[in-house]
Amino acid sequence: FEAGCLFGVGFVSWLQYQSLYVIGSLCLWCCLAWVATIFMFWYVTLNNIRHGFIPLPAGLRRGLLEFHWVVPVLWVGVIGMLILTRWWSFWTGGSA
Repeated sequence: FEAGCLFGVGFVSWLQYQSLYVIGSLCLWCCLAWVATIFMFWYVTLNNIRHGFIPLPAGLRRGLLEFHWVVPVLWVGVIGMLILTRWWSFWTGGSA
């Protein structure tokens, strides 16, 4: 299941690039699919870490399991910032 999620998150990242910098348009449903895929990938990965399928040092493992929300929130936040900077002039009424 991890390989499918890895492919999915890679494909979604490519679609994000295409949407932001090639097509120049956003689709609400596409953005929702990006977020859902990122969260699915992260929590499948976290489950594999929890059960020892992905070996990590004990401290890193405990940190990731305790602060499981940090990685997807930062990831989605970076995408939000990319969207914001890409269409900054649109939202501010400026010309850039």
